[in-house]
Amino acid sequence: MAGADGAVLVVDGREVAPLEVAGTRGARRRGLLGRDGLAGALLLVPCRQVHTVGLRFAIDVVWCDRRGRVLRVATMAPGRVSRPVWRARAVIEVAAGSAGPWGLCPGATVRTCDDAPMASDGALVLVATPIGNLGDLSPRVVEVLRTADVIAAEDTRRTRALCTHAGVAAGSRLVAVHAHNERQRAEELVERIRAGARVAFVTDAGMPGISDPGERLVRVCVAAGVRVEVVPGPSAALAALVVSGFPTDRFAFEGFLPRSGKERAQRLAGLSQEQRTSVLFESPRRVGATLTDLLGACGPDRGVAIARELTKLHEEVWRGTLADAVGLLAEREARGEHVLVLAPAPGPEAADDDAVVAALTDRLGAGASARDAAAEVAAALGVPKRRAYNLAVRLRSDR
Repeated sequence: MAGADGAVLVVDGREVAPLEVAGTRGARRRGLLGRDGLAGALLLVPCRQVHTVGLRFAIDVVWCDRRGRVLRVATMAPGRVSRPVWRARAVIEVAAGSAGPWGLCPGATVRTCDDAPMASDGALVLVATPIGNLGDLSPRVVEVLRTADVIAAEDTRRTRALCTHAGVAAGSRLVAVHAHNERQRAEELVERIRAGARVAFVTDAGMPGISDPGERLVRVCVAAGVRVEVVPGPSAALAALVVSGFPTDRFAFEGFLPRSGKERAQRLAGLSQEQRTSVLFESPRRVGATLTDLLGACGPDRGVAIARELTKLHEEVWRGTLADAVGLLAEREARGEHVLVLAPAPGPEAADDDAVVAALTDRLGAGASARDAAAEVAAALGVPKRRAYNLAVRLRSDR
């Protein structure tokens, strides 16, 4: 009594009907369309909402959680769309009138003949959360937090407060995953994902993995071959970048600079020559020292935007030069997290004809041909080869 894929629907330990599993998103969307006379059942995994648009007959719909426990049973007429059942991870569709005789009622336990879990692919879901204004919490984030089997959080206290604001009961699903235990927790979470769990990972604010825990967890999941998804949302780095007034077509994210030593000096030297807009994070305790170091490395006239308390009540974006920024921070106390957006380094000034002629005269005087002299000068001064060659020919002919 097997279905098209050899599976059998088992209810409370009793085989009741052949079962076909809808293994693709398209198959789940189609459901039972055009399946007149169906003797067995169709399993849609994962699925929370069901439609009968296009059906010519009524069906019984059975929502189940990840462990196969029946949550709800409903009979749906053709041309209807169900409301989501948020705890559901699978749906069974059968011909109308079959659910009762088969024992498909709330509280019953459903499985397949080979004891496969009702939930399909587990996954790690990276969830971006508000960076200040809770109004930026998206409905999709709320849904993911509501339906996740595990909520891994950088700070469980903050995340529990966020869940409470969203009307989500976190309960015992919260697990702490922070910088000090991420390596250990990653292996544990991979095993739970392999068992079919959906793990939502959130940090204190913004996108996980961006100067926050998450990068190592993602690497472990990717190496283990488990699915990784993302729910995009607020990002302090991007928010500061787009309001800075500096070029956004090319930019570099620097995160937090090293606090001291050779590595900090190297990063500052790199920023002094960076031709792209650069975005840095800094704490209120160190922002003054970082701006002073940037002033020493990049010069007083380099442009900078300072974004503070983004999306919060006292949000502020200040724009000016590094010299003015250092003076500003010397006059007042720095409060709140800061994002520094550094303007691109100015490109080298184009050499004028006098500079090009002087360089060409030196090369020609040393015995170089007009072509070789032009190539060397063009590379040294950053001018077009054609321009250098024309000047070299003119100098040679004037001799």
